Amino acid sequence: MAKRRKSLADQVPTEIFWSIFNKLSFIDLIQAKAVCSSWNLAAEEFVSKMPWLMLPSKKEVEEGDGAFVNNNGYNGFFNLCENRVYNLKTTPMEFRESCCIGSSNGWLVFLEHKAVPFLFNPFKQIKIHLPSVDYLLGLKKMERNEDGEYELDYLKKNQRFFFKVCGKQQVRECFIQKAILSGKPDCNENFSVVLLCNNREEIAYHQRGYNSWTVIDVSHPPYRDIICHKNQLYALSDNNSIEVWDLGGRDYVGRIVNKSDIVLPFPYKSHTKGNSLRGFGTSKFYLVESCDDLLLIVRFIGDYVDFDGTLLTEWDLLTETCTQPKICPYKTCFFHVYQLDFDELKWVEVESLNDRALFLGGNQSVSVSVQSFPNCETNSIYFTDDCWEQMEEDYNYGGHDMGIYNIKDESFKPIYEFSSDKIQPPPCWIIPSAMLESQPGQCVASLPGYKFL
Repeated sequence: MAKRRKSLADQVPTEIFWSIFNKLSFIDLIQAKAVCSSWNLAAEEFVSKMPWLMLPSKKEVEEGDGAFVNNNGYNGFFNLCENRVYNLKTTPMEFRESCCIGSSNGWLVFLEHKAVPFLFNPFKQIKIHLPSVDYLLGLKKMERNEDGEYELDYLKKNQRFFFKVCGKQQVRECFIQKAILSGKPDCNENFSVVLLCNNREEIAYHQRGYNSWTVIDVSHPPYRDIICHKNQLYALSDNNSIEVWDLGGRDYVGRIVNKSDIVLPFPYKSHTKGNSLRGFGTSKFYLVESCDDLLLIVRFIGDYVDFDGTLLTEWDLLTETCTQPKICPYKTCFFHVYQLDFDELKWVEVESLNDRALFLGGNQSVSVSVQSFPNCETNSIYFTDDCWEQMEEDYNYGGHDMGIYNIKDESFKPIYEFSSDKIQPPPCWIIPSAMLESQPGQCVASLPGYKFL
């Protein structure tokens, strides 16, 4: 049988087309993938290493009145490297009818009606169903109505919540605060899905190949954040302790076991700053693995922030001359970054991330090197709105609190702007797993199959 002759494109030296691909736009990379097999594989690595910001429909956000947002869907992707939005001609059902509860390793985690979660890869359009979480959440029924809200019926054992109807963001506030992956489903790895759920009181996991969820034995609930790193699960507690479990180890009944429990003093700088601003806002906390170091990020969010950055209280919104209260949305005011000293068991302040950038929000918190990504700023924090408890309090805002924070000069810049502050569903980062590896990975996300405008 005659061997297939290589095309001229196949014979181009690797270093030449890599230097060319490094200068191509996303659309050009899509076209290059169709040339031949070698170009297809090379272009896949570039596509899979681009950070994306998933956005709701600009038309729905800017033309809506903020009152009926639960039927809004994600409809575009903002390419951070090109500073350009790619809109979808047709919004996938998954983006409109389900609630996004997490983003991890290039996969999105959604919760659809009847409390059934699933994984969705927007690059490959692969959908993986997961076992129902109805019993885990104490629900007998979870049905989506025509307004896009969820109608709930509880099991008798559920004594946490009593409301009968909730919106998508209330699902994140009360039922599932974060969903992350311990591996890459597209590489056929033995991965787990981990949920921080039930008002941050419980952590549950589902291991590939099983048909149920297992609640982990925890010591210090409630929890502020969870991350997976090197097959270990880390959870940051409200009392500032860090619990660590080995996702690869099991006890005699098949549950993962606690490996260590680290109790740490809270960073003095953030404690002092938080006390001085008491009554003006709240703090959120994130765990991030960066170059094998464990980072703690403290994010202070002002409850009511004027256009000039002035922190206000609720009483400041009312004046004797105005019949309507002043509208001042909540807003991120600053970040503090710390690194865990495992020897001294204390948090040490980080003054510079060097060539790293952090991506925080409803996604699994991650750190990436920016050397390969034009327009991505070093020593910066890219953040989106994950303030679920305030997102549905007002028709005028919610989902709007996103931007780029420079650690050196403590300045803020916008990422992408809408003309409305009511942005639902809130933008969400998709960071492909190849971006998190120091060397080019063997498992890369393939071309999005969607048709772009």
